[in-house]
Parts: sequence; C-alpha cells; structure tokens
Amino acid sequence: MPYMLELFTHHGCISREDGNRLVLDVLKHFPQVSFREIDIVAERQRASSLGIKISPTLVFNDKTISVGIPSAEELGHILRKALEEVSRVS
Repeated sequence: MPYMLELFTHHGCISREDGNRLVLDVLKHFPQVSFREIDIVAERQRASSLGIKISPTLVFNDKTISVGIPSAEELGHILRKALEEVSRVS
C-alpha cells in the first residue's frame, strides 16, 4: 500500500521552508512514505475537500495529522502511529 505525506502550505507561509526541510529530514527514517508539498492556493479544491484552512497542515493518506509543524521527534512519533493504524486496517 502506498503511503503519502502531504504538506499543505503557501508561498507566503513563514514555516514553509523550515517545515519542508524538517519533513524531508524525518522521512529519511520512513522510506516507505512518499512526500509532496501542496500549495493551498494553487490546489484550493483539494485543500478544501480535506477541510484544510490553515497553513501549514500535514496530511497522511488524506487524514490531517498536524496543524502546524511539529518537532522532528513528534512527527516521527505521529508517523509511526499512523503507519501502525494503516497496517491494522489493511
């Protein structure tokens, strides 16, 4: 099963660069998880369909896992828990 982590942000978001860097660093420990950054302005319909109104927001497999950028340790914990939940359902 493919796993996708999406960072919803926008060009003027002050957390954009640091958040992107943190996520990419944490994902080195999760090679099974793909990543993409989504501009909430350019992809307004997708953001709206997921109920996203605030930037930055992290979404794992279409489920919001964090509004704002957590610490690297916290994001690792959140991803481990999300992967466990997904594997139980599969």
